[in-house]
Amino acid sequence: MTGRGEPGGWLRAHLPDEGAIALAHRALPELWPRGSLMLEFTLLRGEEGPLPLLHLPPLARDGLFLSIAIGTEHQLALIERRGAAFHALSIDVTEECLAGGRMRLIWSWDSATDTSLLTLEALDQATLRQRAGTAPLSPRRAEVAALVAGAQGALPGPRVDWLAIGDHLQPVGPGACFAPATPIATPEGLRPAGSLQPGDLVETVDAGPQPVLWSGRVMLPALGALRPVRLSAPSFAERTDLWLLPQHRIALAGPAVDYLFGEEEVLIAAQHLVDGCSAQQPDRPCVLGWQGIMLEGHHLLIADGCRLESLSAGRLARQPALARTTALAALAEAGTLPVHATPVRRELAPHEAQALALARARGRGPLAA
Repeated sequence: MTGRGEPGGWLRAHLPDEGAIALAHRALPELWPRGSLMLEFTLLRGEEGPLPLLHLPPLARDGLFLSIAIGTEHQLALIERRGAAFHALSIDVTEECLAGGRMRLIWSWDSATDTSLLTLEALDQATLRQRAGTAPLSPRRAEVAALVAGAQGALPGPRVDWLAIGDHLQPVGPGACFAPATPIATPEGLRPAGSLQPGDLVETVDAGPQPVLWSGRVMLPALGALRPVRLSAPSFAERTDLWLLPQHRIALAGPAVDYLFGEEEVLIAAQHLVDGCSAQQPDRPCVLGWQGIMLEGHHLLIADGCRLESLSAGRLARQPALARTTALAALAEAGTLPVHATPVRRELAPHEAQALALARARGRGPLAA
């Protein structure tokens, strides 16, 4: 899926050291009645504002003023003005400022439905906060061009790692896992993840064949914390290199797992396996499609011998308004979104994952189960 099923997609990005980057070979449209802006930044633990994230001054007499910043009261605020028209959204981010860490902000607007949605995802805490509003002010081509070029007074904040903008509505939260070509074991043999449909059976390590509840695709810019991880064969899968989103988890087993954690098998995020050899994280700005496979329960799928988790919805079903802004909106609307309260294996905390990665680097680590 692109966004929530609408045409369009990510068009341009801005990197502080490189300036504007084309993510698609399409000209910027003159009018942006709907779109999405995504950026990543880092908060210091105990952060006190103000912290500017994005600033666009009016480029003409009727130009758009846009400001996104965290203020002294720990309020993440988005403010727009065009002439006498005004639009604002704010989110209390006190907890995020106290904890610090990597953050991802997504703002989507749609003039056709008169809606605006601001979302902050704390990547290290895996939490989402959201605020919806009405009457957004859509940017124009020149204003978008200034944002991605960092020109004419348009400035990303000093902590912003990158930003991207597109003419679509981007879903937030869970929905993406691995490359669509990932070979997934089914009772009929290996099938590309992208070919699986709801109702198809897939093999699981812990529960035998299980029907697919949801299968979908999300397009994301391969930037920052969204840069893909390549797990090379035969260190992980038997014959196939696997491409995963950094936060997606695989199962590891072996003596180091037993010694460090007293477990036969644990879940570790792909980002903690990156060693520059058997697991790499290429830096090539582009847009990639990611496939999500969700089952009724949280299970381990088998990808050419590598055990990796099915998509986990966590407790998202208990927040229906938030769930309807994700790629899983159809399940939320139908009331069939499952609750995955308990992961299929113990999840390693970041410091535990780092300890296991160090053990592997020293030659004592396990191979993928």
